Amino acid sequence: MLIAIVLSVLAGGLIPVQTAINSRLSGRLGAVLPASLVSFAVGSVGLGLAVLATGTSVPWAETAATQPWWIWVGGVCGLVFLTLNIVLLPRIGAAATVVLPLVGQVLGGLVIDLAGAFDTAVRPLTVVRGLGGGLVVLGAALVNLVGGRAAVAAGHARPHPVLWVVGVLAGTLGAVQTAVNGRLAEVMGSGLASALVSFLVGTVGLVLVNLAFRQRVRQVSGVRPWMLVGGLMGATFVLVNAVNAPILGTSLAVSAAVLGQVLVGLLIDHGGHLGITRRPVTAARLLGALLVIAGVVLVRLG
Repeated sequence: MLIAIVLSVLAGGLIPVQTAINSRLSGRLGAVLPASLVSFAVGSVGLGLAVLATGTSVPWAETAATQPWWIWVGGVCGLVFLTLNIVLLPRIGAAATVVLPLVGQVLGGLVIDLAGAFDTAVRPLTVVRGLGGGLVVLGAALVNLVGGRAAVAAGHARPHPVLWVVGVLAGTLGAVQTAVNGRLAEVMGSGLASALVSFLVGTVGLVLVNLAFRQRVRQVSGVRPWMLVGGLMGATFVLVNAVNAPILGTSLAVSAAVLGQVLVGLLIDHGGHLGITRRPVTAARLLGALLVIAGVVLVRLG
């Protein structure tokens, strides 16, 4: 279990880096939806090669015949989550793009555990786990609100509160994706197969969305090879979560990943890396990150 927690933290740290890279790709292409499609397509190719190299079986027909319709929605949740993150990051910063969805992820994970949704094991909402979730929310508020004031003081526009709501709602989709893909991994007998299916569903969905909205790509000559690795980072995150969700439970798997997301998001903000507007790590924002860590521990102990 300790190894699973560490892997979830490390995988979570990939998300703000992935989002920043995808945001740069979106800027070069001049459109958000094509950037999301490229990211999912690259991740699908990477996972497909891994499946071929390991000889992993992907029982599509058997799964479709025996499982409910929602077993496939992880990829849909993933494509919405990824696209919203690309939109949010340049507007509210890397740390806020992490902490707002994490509120939705942690609270959504607790609700899923409580209800036993998506055929997950029922885990009651104890006082300790509820307190842990509350600390995660409080820590997220500190990181976001204090970061927002720092950005305004530096001369940047204050993010609209609607963007905060969008970030939280996007996070709930992340919790659903973790639970569904975890169940799909159990059904297929492989986290790798589950991750591939999730990415393929997301890729097909984004192809349809791109055809419907027809966003024009400004240029492709400015795209650098490193701007394409965001999809591989996302594939790694989905794979780790699919393997760990049945072991840790949805709430703990999400909370551990959230810890990595917050820490790396703060580092990117503080240094202004990958073209992100610099938002210094203040004592209050660091306290918020520590509260998130404490909340993760309480969710585990509960």
